Amino acid sequence: MTKFYHRSKQSLFWGVLIVLGLWLGGFLLFIVDTLVYTPPIPTAEGIVVLTGGARRIDTAIKLLQSHHGKYLLISGVQKTTTLKDLEHILSYKIPASDQERITLGYSATSTMGNAIETAAWAHHYKINSLIIVTSSYHIRRALLEMQDLLYDVQLFPYVARSDNQDFFSHLHSFRLLFLEYNKLLAAYTGLIHTTKSKENLLQNTL
Repeated sequence: MTKFYHRSKQSLFWGVLIVLGLWLGGFLLFIVDTLVYTPPIPTAEGIVVLTGGARRIDTAIKLLQSHHGKYLLISGVQKTTTLKDLEHILSYKIPASDQERITLGYSATSTMGNAIETAAWAHHYKINSLIIVTSSYHIRRALLEMQDLLYDVQLFPYVARSDNQDFFSHLHSFRLLFLEYNKLLAAYTGLIHTTKSKENLLQNTL
């Protein structure tokens, strides 16, 4: 009995050690991916940028102005924010011809919320291909969560790389990477998902 207990304890120890090793190895790969992942500039019918930094919005507007997409959704802005407010943050004026092609999305408060808002917007404009713009540490999870609702839309990732200036010089950046890595694992394993049908979500968002 004592021998069996000793072996079980050893098996548990090695099991925990292997899981921790896999988790740590994955975390290191995630950090490297965050540093080097640079997808090519795509062209699609629409562009969606997930808010979280002025550089992301600036990158998306430049894609719109360089004709890489016809329409732009800025998903997850605060309810009182206007295009004038964004011009103040960006420090340049957005031409009226571009403003007409920009939609501000006010309903999203999470990445899954971004996915729901984007699905409703793409459905409204009958868009079949989309460029997803966000930071490099967020792009993998954003694509995963969006693919569930936008399975009939071709998605192209694009990274707002300049968001990462001095990124690794701050302790809170590693905390952010730690959280994002675990959220990515949760998304991969299906722990982050919606149980509502796409039709139900679109009806409640439009």
